[in-house]
Amino acid sequence: MVSQSTSKSHNSKAEHFFTLVIARPKTIVFIAFLLIISCAIFIPSIVKDTRSDAFMPPDHPALIYQHKSEEIFGLKDPMVIAITNDSPNGVFTPQSLALVDRLTEQIKEINNVDADRVTSLSTENDIIGTEDGMQVEAFFEQPPTTQQQADVVRSAVMDFPLYLGSLVARDGSATLIVAELIDQSDAQSVYQQLLTLVDATETQNNEKIYVAGEGAVSGYMGAYIDADATRLNPIAGLIITFVLFIAFRTWRGTLIPNVVVLGTVASALGVMAAFDIPFFVITNALPVVLIGIAVADSIHIFSQYYEEAATNPNDAPRDIVVRTMVNMWRPVTLTTFTTMAGFLGLSISAGMPPMQYFGLFAMLGVAVAWLFSLTVVPAILSLLKLHTSKNFQPDQQTDIYASFMAFLGRGVIRFPVLVLLLAAGITTAGVFGASKLVLNEDRISTFQEDERIVLADTAINQRFDGVHYLDIVVETPQTEDLFKPENLQRIEKLQDFVSTIPHVNGSTSIVDYLKQMNRALNEDKKTAYQLPDDADLVAQYFLLYSASGNPDDFEEEVDYDYRLANIRVRLDSGQFQHEAVAVKAVEQYVQSSFNAPGIKANLSGRVNVDYHWIKSLGDNHAASVIISLLLVWAMAAFSMRSAVAGLFTLTPVALSILLIYAVMGYSGIWLGVGTSMFAAIAIGLGVDFAVHTVERLIVLIKDKGNSIDEAITALYPSTGRALFFNFLALAMGFGVLISSEVVPLIRFGMLVAVAVSVSFLASMTVLPALIKVIEPNFVKSKLSLKTLKQEDLN
Repeated sequence: MVSQSTSKSHNSKAEHFFTLVIARPKTIVFIAFLLIISCAIFIPSIVKDTRSDAFMPPDHPALIYQHKSEEIFGLKDPMVIAITNDSPNGVFTPQSLALVDRLTEQIKEINNVDADRVTSLSTENDIIGTEDGMQVEAFFEQPPTTQQQADVVRSAVMDFPLYLGSLVARDGSATLIVAELIDQSDAQSVYQQLLTLVDATETQNNEKIYVAGEGAVSGYMGAYIDADATRLNPIAGLIITFVLFIAFRTWRGTLIPNVVVLGTVASALGVMAAFDIPFFVITNALPVVLIGIAVADSIHIFSQYYEEAATNPNDAPRDIVVRTMVNMWRPVTLTTFTTMAGFLGLSISAGMPPMQYFGLFAMLGVAVAWLFSLTVVPAILSLLKLHTSKNFQPDQQTDIYASFMAFLGRGVIRFPVLVLLLAAGITTAGVFGASKLVLNEDRISTFQEDERIVLADTAINQRFDGVHYLDIVVETPQTEDLFKPENLQRIEKLQDFVSTIPHVNGSTSIVDYLKQMNRALNEDKKTAYQLPDDADLVAQYFLLYSASGNPDDFEEEVDYDYRLANIRVRLDSGQFQHEAVAVKAVEQYVQSSFNAPGIKANLSGRVNVDYHWIKSLGDNHAASVIISLLLVWAMAAFSMRSAVAGLFTLTPVALSILLIYAVMGYSGIWLGVGTSMFAAIAIGLGVDFAVHTVERLIVLIKDKGNSIDEAITALYPSTGRALFFNFLALAMGFGVLISSEVVPLIRFGMLVAVAVSVSFLASMTVLPALIKVIEPNFVKSKLSLKTLKQEDLN
């Protein structure tokens, strides 16, 4: 621990520094507001990125292969529009088929929709055998005008297995219009235009129209972020301001910390925008996090300031400001470094760009909050006349909040062993709870259950095979290798296998088209729905098809050289637990039963990409927690010159994390996007309470010569009171996220709020109890240590 002479030297340097700060207060305030404005002007240019691809590093093999397959087959995350009709004839009525045709043409006109890649019953073809060979013709050139004509269309469509479950519900009650986008980053605009179109479309009594699909999810997410940020950030600011007013009951104690908040949030978001770092879904929590952190230092500084003002009301205002800052710069700096260490752990261990940037810019915000707290706050205070707070009076040393904290302190002094036993119980429950944690995620669960996108997703997955796609890309070395019957049979067997996997309801490949061609050329016999057994015959089928059809009809299934093929597998669930089963099963089958000399397969598609980034989230979670703990411990140990002191500061944080794990494990809350970050962030935030507690006890015992009981008693009314309002600011700030519309942010806010609460309570109970029972050397005065050594010698 730092010696008294070293401490005096540090205080002398600190006094000199803060004397310089208050010598030019207007200059410092001007520079501060110039910085705020300079950063804030970039914020409107910030770009949102709601894609799930954003959670993977750009060089991840799964993402690279996904982009490669997109270039070959043109498959992207589509908008899916479903038309349902629960009448006896389903969607095969003149009115519903006319609606399909009309909407298809209108969707083609929407900006950023690829008009050549809009698929519906009005764009697809039937394959019919004729005396001359094969005829490819549209299911209808013009929408039917009579029910009899509609029945003919129904008969043709329902007799084409390839479309059942993928384009038309197997019971005929619904059909899809699938629209792919030119630029996925503009999904929000397209989704809003589709909703406007759907809302303006007249429907019959039994008809309903839904908009869903991965493209729609990304589009809706953008609107969600905008609405959430507009509502949550002001609420968080108002709540923090209210907490400050209750704590100090003065305008300066309420408003000056908000200058720190402005500087913190503007700097973090402004620098993000200036460097073209996207605003991800989880970034929505960053302003709320920074607002809570930014006022923490101010609460401690103003508590000390008003104590000084109450004790020395006749001193010059600038002298009181300097003394306040001399007393507070060290604990404020210690907590800043430990908080930054927690966010650094998140940034370097997350492995996902959104979380890495969250940790990085949270660090930047914390650093700016520290800078403003040590310069701008004293500069503004030095410009004002001395003003006391009603909550800090010389004849009334404790208000109701300080009295409550003092009561808590007396309980800790009387029952330290009981406190430690309760902590041990929480630790045990946390260990068991952590063993029950389940890694899971579902993009659609981002939204509330009654949201339009959720209702649409549910309706479509119930009626169709599913809109969650796993692509299997088949590669052969030579042109037209896919004409070989043995290769086509391998693809067919692979499709048969995937149909046995839970939540997989269908798949589509070039094999399905060839079977339909073979049937059409064999008098439309159902028994002829099988693959031709000759490569030349396969080549002839494609030639016959091109005579009346468009060869581009197969561009999503096979490349131009007939060397590469794609199998699109449809799942009815986007949950990671379900997708993981499918991906692992297909990977195992491909390696053991499919790949052979001259043919191999690789996985691609949205399901595969989601599987890899969510798996990475789970794999990195433990490392993130451990790294954050180690960094915080190292920073605390270095600052306090004691490895044991560093371990003590981790105790409350470890307890809070274990308790949250217990809550998650026993209540079935998934470890997912919204919950995986809480531990690293809770470490960075929660350790502040422990650092202030340990640092203050060291000062009271080593520097002021108090006994441990006397130090604990003195701790609660002053430092304990400040920590109480620090806790309120953080807990209520994160509590704001519970009112979010984004479900992962609700869980994130709830877990961090609970973790911060437990960290505060543990710092105020478990930590003093540990120090009282163990009496570690790092809190003992030199005189006590000398006495102990003398007793040992005797």
